[in-house]
Amino acid sequence: MTSPAEAPEEDSFFLLMDPEWLPEHEGDTPPFESVVGLWPLAGDGSVGRFRSNPQYRPVNENSPSDPVDALLRLTVRGDAGMEQLQLVLRDSLVDQAMNGDGRPLIGKSPDGVPCVVIATSTPHRERIASPDWRRADLDEVVAALPDQVDVLLNPGGPATVRLTGDFIRATAAMKDDELTAARTSFRSEGDISVEPWQPEQTEGSN
Repeated sequence: MTSPAEAPEEDSFFLLMDPEWLPEHEGDTPPFESVVGLWPLAGDGSVGRFRSNPQYRPVNENSPSDPVDALLRLTVRGDAGMEQLQLVLRDSLVDQAMNGDGRPLIGKSPDGVPCVVIATSTPHRERIASPDWRRADLDEVVAALPDQVDVLLNPGGPATVRLTGDFIRATAAMKDDELTAARTSFRSEGDISVEPWQPEQTEGSN
């Protein structure tokens, strides 16, 4: 379920809710821990890149923790195409492991290939030992990606995936016609609803 926050006017978002969360009573406000993440909504109606919620924990521990994680699982199963994964990667912020001196941390994938390490959300980040982290979009990942180095997504998770550096660079450089083709590959879902959401006010607030 996707719901836009009707918080203060200067802070408008689309929120992605955990589909496993169910209210105990009609009209219950979802707790913030059940918010997977958000897309910022600008005044002109444009939508920014997805940002995972660091406080989110899936109701079902086997559930995907964010859109990229969900697409990785679908892609590994053969239920989604690489062009769909490209589109979601372009529209998401991720957490990149850093080595503590401003450079990306480089490790090895399970098949022994040097890789920079990316976590798509906090639950995946918690599995990774890293001196430092930075929130980055795909262009920033590409700008710091060394030659002959690939990208390892969510090591130790249910869908650990190594993407080649060339694939990541090509994804960041996609043209308008390629983006249009990728968007048409998503089929329309009939069980997605958009609902207003208002955080509960803290005690003593007006």
